[in-house]
Amino acid sequence: MKYYKIDIKRIFPELGRISSSSNGKNILNSNVFFDKMRKGEILYNTPIFDHFVLESFDKEEFWEWALFDVYDGIGDYPGNFNWYISENFKTLLEKYKVAPKFHFYETKLLYKGEKLKYWIFQFMASYRKLNKMNLIDFSKSTFSINSQNYKFNSYEDWSNENEAVYEEYNLDLQLNRVCLKHFFDFIPLSPIISDIICSENLKKAIEENEITGFEFAELDYEVVVEF
Repeated sequence: MKYYKIDIKRIFPELGRISSSSNGKNILNSNVFFDKMRKGEILYNTPIFDHFVLESFDKEEFWEWALFDVYDGIGDYPGNFNWYISENFKTLLEKYKVAPKFHFYETKLLYKGEKLKYWIFQFMASYRKLNKMNLIDFSKSTFSINSQNYKFNSYEDWSNENEAVYEEYNLDLQLNRVCLKHFFDFIPLSPIISDIICSENLKKAIEENEITGFEFAELDYEVVVEF
């Protein structure tokens, strides 16, 4: 199975525009929920977060220039590691295998005077509580720096060596091959690399269903899956 890097498309040079981002500044007591979500805590029985708005560093008149199926966050938002997605993309994503753990939170997006159903898609956190390193077989993954190859038995071994390498070269170990213990259509690889990868099947479904706001790129490392 071929994989691609998937990311939010933020710049549209052909149109002279940038993508807006979602801001929950109008949500009552948002900090009570968002602070926990930033730290990787999955929350249950939350209220519908009503409502988000779109903003950007562009002129205010362009904040609602286009409605996409995915946004990142700005201002009052539970971290840019969590995407803000449409009902259409959530419905599609639920048909595919997403690496655990993850969660969806229902919200309302106020767009051109109308409130639309959007979701916070929580799948990663800067505090690494939602990292996926237990899903990677480090003994079958390879890394390198300065033509020297490395293999590790665990995430902890990789982390210790990566810190040492960074102190010496001011660079992280380069990922050459990642071995997944199970098949997933969608999995973030942080912290070994910042990429979020998706299967060719999911990429094709996004394109065929005209889900907007994404861009894809070829990988410069190998992805293999144990079956």
